[in-house]
Amino acid sequence: MVSPNPAEAGEKLEQWAEGLQRKAQRYTQLHERLNATSVTETSKGGEVTITVDANGVPTALSLGERTRGMDPPAVAAQVMATMRRAQAKLREEVSGLVHETVGDDGPGNNIIGQYAERFPDQQEPGADEGPTEMAIGNLEVENRESRRPDQQQPPESPRSEPQRPASRPRSDDDDDWGGQSILRRGEF
Repeated sequence: MVSPNPAEAGEKLEQWAEGLQRKAQRYTQLHERLNATSVTETSKGGEVTITVDANGVPTALSLGERTRGMDPPAVAAQVMATMRRAQAKLREEVSGLVHETVGDDGPGNNIIGQYAERFPDQQEPGADEGPTEMAIGNLEVENRESRRPDQQQPPESPRSEPQRPASRPRSDDDDDWGGQSILRRGEF
């Protein structure tokens, strides 16, 4: 409710403006701190070290001597798992910065929520160890061959070619070129 006293109303308006200015300064400070934030994470065995910036984008990647001779898919799995852990650590770092700088308010909680959505908790125990199973090929054939004899399905029947729709009768309404070919001899 607005105060009937103009002086009191003016004071409240000044207090409100000062509060907005302090909040803007805190968010400017938060923005600067977020831009300066990066996180570095190393795989459990020390094979991979990765740094991500405030957006979770990798900015540095180091492969240790142990990666020599490793299976490339295992190295790739370690890189991805290490990056996910770095991004999860970034999410925690950002959450701490937001609470420390602007406290518990709506816009700050939105920032935390966006990071939580982009970088969810890693739910892959042992993901740092690399893939446990890899397969290349026709899964349908492999699945059929890997069944026990009592689970075997009969072979599929040969597939027939799809039938083409019957051509429709030609009418004069379909002819937009006055009965002439659009490719006349000698014009091209």
